[in-house]
Amino acid sequence: MNIKKILTKPWSFVWGGFLVGLAEVIYFVKYETPIPITTGLAKMFASIEENITKTEYIARLYDADIHWIIIGILLGAFLVAILEREHKAWAKYPLRMAFLAFIGGATFGLGTRIAQGCTTWHYLGGIPAMSLTSIVVALVSVPFAFLAFMFMTKLDVAGYMKHHEKHATVKHCIGLEYPNDTLCYDPKYKPYKDPLRIVLTAFLFLLLASAFYTAFKGESAEGIGRLPWIEIFLKTFVGFLLGFGIGKTGFGTECAVMAPHSIHMSQKHFDSMKVAKITQTMFTGLMPFTALMVAIVMFNIAILVMWIFFGRDIPVVVEAGRYKYGFHLGHLVGGPLLGIGAVLMIGCEVMTYARASMGYLTGLASLPGFFFGYLPFTLYREKFEEIFFSKGIIEARNMLELLPDNPYIRYGFAFCYTGILISLLVWSIRKGSQTVKVSPKEYLTESTDEIFLKGLEAEELKVKN
Repeated sequence: MNIKKILTKPWSFVWGGFLVGLAEVIYFVKYETPIPITTGLAKMFASIEENITKTEYIARLYDADIHWIIIGILLGAFLVAILEREHKAWAKYPLRMAFLAFIGGATFGLGTRIAQGCTTWHYLGGIPAMSLTSIVVALVSVPFAFLAFMFMTKLDVAGYMKHHEKHATVKHCIGLEYPNDTLCYDPKYKPYKDPLRIVLTAFLFLLLASAFYTAFKGESAEGIGRLPWIEIFLKTFVGFLLGFGIGKTGFGTECAVMAPHSIHMSQKHFDSMKVAKITQTMFTGLMPFTALMVAIVMFNIAILVMWIFFGRDIPVVVEAGRYKYGFHLGHLVGGPLLGIGAVLMIGCEVMTYARASMGYLTGLASLPGFFFGYLPFTLYREKFEEIFFSKGIIEARNMLELLPDNPYIRYGFAFCYTGILISLLVWSIRKGSQTVKVSPKEYLTESTDEIFLKGLEAEELKVKN
């Protein structure tokens, strides 16, 4: 297969996970911390207040700035749309889906403030760093993500929950008895005449223009002239890897943690919820879970290598702040908000940026939702801290701090932890490939759409025979 064909077709989830993991490793080696995302968007919102609205709702807590990682995510995902010659503006969503995405953005945004980070921070950063807090955030978010998914089924919109809308795949499903796979297809839809899309796209451009204006002024921490060009490039490149990997696969953290439960769901259950057939393939094939485990294992091994051989500290993903607790009530409340918000947005925060750049209406609608999600926290920060952060549960910030201060015990635990992660990765590849009836090689190299279409062809051939 030549390079051109590789770049112009969707990828297996596995390679999306690889690029995300590579981005985490590169950032950690340089900055000794997982990739920060959500506070960067708050600073970009603050730039609008500083440059345009002259208000201080977000800016009272966050300084106006640009976040080069977010810029990189947008660039990476947009390049995918160019290479594949398919901007996702063709996908038509009803107004209620845009509204749900907006509510999801607000819910997720508030959740990031209370849980001290988004799902990317906790799942991709905290779990590799052996953070008990992040594991708990992930666990408590899953049941609420399922509740949100069930809510979507009650609204008869579960068919819109897909990793990507691929034009060729959707057109292939036309004429088949798969109506939930073609919901977004309307040959009469003119996205450039959709007033809501125009307004939301204008908001995205306004956000970018304001952030770049702040950057060029050179007064902010990430501004041009203050931050060295090599660091601007590195942060943008890290974001680019995230955006490109997500754009090529549709990888999102919320789908990843929900996928293992789906292997116990019957076909009748899926059909009753009106879940798209390709989404069933993705979930039961454990594809997003495998991608998540690839990224987690890569980052975890990098952390161990830097810790054991180079004396680096295990990164801390939860700060106690003025309170002494590394695990507090906020994590138990914020986790469910993250799960609910991610499902309503059809993607976690990083995936939302990628989807917005690729032209998905739901991705565009989620962005202003984040602004309103941040507002309660920025307006009443002290009250939030008193309610959520002062109610401590555990002081330790990662699981190693719960163990005796003995290097052999801690090394032993770390190796066992890594072994469990690798075992989960191997299991997901074996189980996923068996469920969707492809070889492990096909599972690792072919996209969800390719595997789904192979399944359709097999069914059609079976019917003919």
